[in-house]
Amino acid sequence: MIINRLTMHNFGVYAGTNIFEFTQKKPIVLIGGMNGRGKTTFLEAILLSLYGANSIAHKESKYNSYNQYLRSYVNKSHWSQNSFIELEFVLNESTNDTYVVRREWDALSKITKEKISVQQNGTYSEFLTKNWAMFVENILPSALSSFYFFDGEKIAELAVAKTDDQMNQSIRSMLGITIMDVLKNDLGRSIKRVRQKGADDEFSAKLDGLREERDQAISELKKIDETIILVTEKVETVQEALEQLHKNYELQGGAVLEQRQELMQKRAEIRTEIIQNSEFLIGMAATELPMALVRDLISQIKLQAEDEHNDFIMQQALEQMDAYLSDFAVDHPDSIGASQEFVDFVRKQTKEDAAPRIYDMSDHALFQMNELVESALQQSVEHTKTLFSDKKALKRQLEEVDSYLTLDINEKEPAAIYNQIKIKEAELVEVQVELNKLQQDRSLVNAVVISKTAEYNRGVESYLQKVELQDDADRMLKYSNMALRIVDAYTIELQKRKTGTLGTTITKCYKKLANKKI
Repeated sequence: MIINRLTMHNFGVYAGTNIFEFTQKKPIVLIGGMNGRGKTTFLEAILLSLYGANSIAHKESKYNSYNQYLRSYVNKSHWSQNSFIELEFVLNESTNDTYVVRREWDALSKITKEKISVQQNGTYSEFLTKNWAMFVENILPSALSSFYFFDGEKIAELAVAKTDDQMNQSIRSMLGITIMDVLKNDLGRSIKRVRQKGADDEFSAKLDGLREERDQAISELKKIDETIILVTEKVETVQEALEQLHKNYELQGGAVLEQRQELMQKRAEIRTEIIQNSEFLIGMAATELPMALVRDLISQIKLQAEDEHNDFIMQQALEQMDAYLSDFAVDHPDSIGASQEFVDFVRKQTKEDAAPRIYDMSDHALFQMNELVESALQQSVEHTKTLFSDKKALKRQLEEVDSYLTLDINEKEPAAIYNQIKIKEAELVEVQVELNKLQQDRSLVNAVVISKTAEYNRGVESYLQKVELQDDADRMLKYSNMALRIVDAYTIELQKRKTGTLGTTITKCYKKLANKKI
């Protein structure tokens, strides 16, 4: 495999369209540069072009989903949010078969879909486009790609992937929310200690009941959220397994088996066109085409026939002149001698210059001869060349289809994978139904949480209005409950403000990195 050209458009750090052409036909290509200048991105573009979701780079990345992996490489600095990579390479130098693989996607919608197209020797190939994964695995298996495309300074991951809980804690710490959680817990313990010391009047007991109902609803909501996280992960796991099964199905030639009937039909159509082409060529050979071999001779015949025709016209003209001369002698008897001598002179010259009569063609035959020499022969030759060119192209197409039909495919393996796909699809439907049910339940429980929280807040306000300020315990309860409400409100505002600031800061950093010159 010899790479001719790699094109990257808004791919990773490569903003805009970047074309790299390799003019030297060497078996080894070295890519060098400073750290962070796009060497690894360059390598991953080649692997992604060839293998797509089966790329080693994708499998070793931190992204579980291939769609997320594609979105991560869209250069965010360009308004179109569209990316593509295109790789041109020569598979076999002896046959000079050239392939161009193009993958294109965007980050505009929530679901990123990749579009792939493959050209062979400058012509779009529908078969290769649909079965590229299987075809490239036969050329160079993805498992062996690391021996041919590798990063000489690959750096190990700095940290292992964190769990969702760890990630949530990290984000909350970064936003300063954990400090609020500590304060709320301290206030809660303070309230409990005061309760234990005697602040247990009837109104306080009612307030405790409202708090318990609110906390119970919040706890139930939290359990549902945890379950939703688990079911969402299960959905993603099933989707990933289903995606891998589809890839395996293609690699085992399942798509080819589905297209076999279509290929057989195409093969029959091509053979019919070849037969028709041969019949046209035979028809051409049975008409004027063979005369093209003696075109010079035919041109000479045409010239001879034209001379004969001109002589014939001249004879007719002399006969007409004789008739006119007789009429002229009646009116001008004195001038008849000179006139007769002139006519005799013309007759003599015509006889001496006359060409020998060989073909004696009629006017219609001479017209057909002119048509043959001036246009018909050339048109026949050009049409024959076109037929031969079409026949060559049809034979090449037939050989290509035959090569696809002769692929050694074990039909049992694709069939088994197809059954697994159907099972996984049914499983995915069940899990998605479960997820939808949980989301509906969450909406109901969240409404209860909002209602209980509002009821509790109203109870707190009533309680705070009734407590005696002289009572230290009641005063502590009052201010502790007030502080809890303030902390809740402050936490929400803090999240809004810091999340916005953090998002703006990160966006600026990424824009600076994305616009950094390579």
